[in-house]
Amino acid sequence: MSKSIYIFLNFYTQEKIFFLLDGLEKKRIKEKDLENYSNYRKKIFLISDLFNSFKINLPETNLANQKKAIPFLIQDQLAEDINNYYYFLNAKEEILVLTEKQKLKELINGIDLYSISSLYPIETSFTKDSLIVIEDKVILSIKNQWYWSGSLDIFKSYISLLKEKFSDKIIESHCLKKIPEDLKNIDFLKFKIHQDIDSLWFENLPSIKNDFNLLQKQFEPKINWLEKAKELKFYIFSAVTIYSIFLLSSLIQIGSLSISSYQFKNQLTEIFNDKFPNEIIKNDLISQVNNLINLNSFSKRNLDSLRLLSNEISLMEDLSLVSINSDLNNLIIEVEATDYAQMEKLVKLMSTLGIELSIGNSRRLNNLLLGELNVRNL
Repeated sequence: MSKSIYIFLNFYTQEKIFFLLDGLEKKRIKEKDLENYSNYRKKIFLISDLFNSFKINLPETNLANQKKAIPFLIQDQLAEDINNYYYFLNAKEEILVLTEKQKLKELINGIDLYSISSLYPIETSFTKDSLIVIEDKVILSIKNQWYWSGSLDIFKSYISLLKEKFSDKIIESHCLKKIPEDLKNIDFLKFKIHQDIDSLWFENLPSIKNDFNLLQKQFEPKINWLEKAKELKFYIFSAVTIYSIFLLSSLIQIGSLSISSYQFKNQLTEIFNDKFPNEIIKNDLISQVNNLINLNSFSKRNLDSLRLLSNEISLMEDLSLVSINSDLNNLIIEVEATDYAQMEKLVKLMSTLGIELSIGNSRRLNNLLLGELNVRNL
């Protein structure tokens, strides 16, 4: 009951009465005040003659199977096909409340489902036996047995049934301003008169029985995304502002980097033309410069390696240099030796000088060995 708005909706007159419940505070408010309580759950209690209740003997099985059995249990009590009705089951009380589909649809179509959390037939919403008479309308709630609401004239036809079935009960009865003559002398109805509607409802505030909430399945309350957006507009505005600042900052940085890149490219072009006047600039200038630098570096290392190799080969007996083959990535020398050991000796010697050699293809030519040495790690 904390932080709720109870709305009593009179189906006959379409009149609405609003009560604020906040902890122990209870007070009547006007409809125009609702906007001040947008975070309060709004519950409608419907005063109408749209519903009938049945005491039903459910089979001893789970709730899903009990609901499947309902059409077979009550069809004989209905004037029309069960498919023309919506029904709501309170399995604990074994009470079934029915209403015609078309009437319920028309009722709910006239309700703002964005702002309402629940809708109950008021006769099902009391925890104690009670009778409420408001002018020519009657609300009857006999706990776990019978819930009914309708006109006083129709209720009079039920008085004999009430005497027969509930004469051992004392039913607390409340009426607005005066007791109807036909009800004055019924001994099991104990009446209290209220001079205004506020007093009547304050003393008979309904309770919540979720099984009888009409806003289920297809009638379940919708989320009002527009209202949610209004509630969160500060956070949304803040997020959009932060994102806009971030985006603007990123665009400024990208623009600055583009300008710097353009200036750098112009400077690099000038240097390139100065250092490599015979080269034509290609699309990927940076890669082209790297290749030229690596080529020059590689050529210098080749020359240094050849100088060391030629010196050492000239000092070794039974070993002579035959040819040199070189490209951008490889340096291969061909030597002539008396045996394989001479080549291995050269490999070990060059390793001490920081030049890695590996013996490649070799073949015999007369009494000499003709072999290739691959120069690595240049």
